[in-house]
Amino acid sequence: YYAKIKPNDRANIENKLTGTIQLELEKYRQKAAARLSPIMDQASDEAEANGLTPDILASILEQIES
Repeated sequence: YYAKIKPNDRANIENKLTGTIQLELEKYRQKAAARLSPIMDQASDEAEANGLTPDILASILEQIES
C-alpha cells in the first residue's frame, strides 16, 4: 500500500514520522539525563567523602592515559 501512495503524500508521511520519532527520542534523552544526574552527583559526593580530590583524580587519569 505504501509503495502506491503518491510521492508527495509519502514525503508528508515520512516527515511526520521523522518528527514524531525525533520528539520521542528527545523526550527519552531528557528523562535519561534527569535520572543520570542525581546518580552522578551521588557518586561525586561519595568520592569526595572518601578523599578523592580533583588533583588526585587528575593524577589517576594521567596515569591511565600514559
